[in-house]
Amino acid sequence: MKRFLHIFFATGMLLLAPIACSDRNSTENSQGTPGSAQNGIFRSISPQEAKTLMETRKNLVLVDVRSPDEMYEGSISGSRLIPFGELARGRMTLPEGQPLLLICAVGGRSFAVGQYFSGKGYGEIYNLSGGISAWKAAGLPLKR
Repeated sequence: MKRFLHIFFATGMLLLAPIACSDRNSTENSQGTPGSAQNGIFRSISPQEAKTLMETRKNLVLVDVRSPDEMYEGSISGSRLIPFGELARGRMTLPEGQPLLLICAVGGRSFAVGQYFSGKGYGEIYNLSGGISAWKAAGLPLKR
């Protein structure tokens, strides 16, 4: 049964990733009101909002879901690498009990991960809209 759930999760994540890579990678409705998951908050935020959140929420956990090979582009200081593939295979999971900021290259994989885990009852999850690409474009610092 556990193997079936991992396969189901991996398949769902792979199907959601291309959809989430579109410009509509937000849980906001047409009025711009933040949406929320059944059991918590899930929202896509701009790089500037993410920077502010990082400065004001000391318990915020930054999770980079890119592959280790993608780290050559740089990473946000303080982020922890938990690759999308490892999450999809069930080999790793997200930390619980703290707000999370999910990061990937352009916001698609992190969006899919956020949707999945917010539906599993994780309380407060934010997706970096546009990912590392948007972060760099905003002139925000990366560590190499």
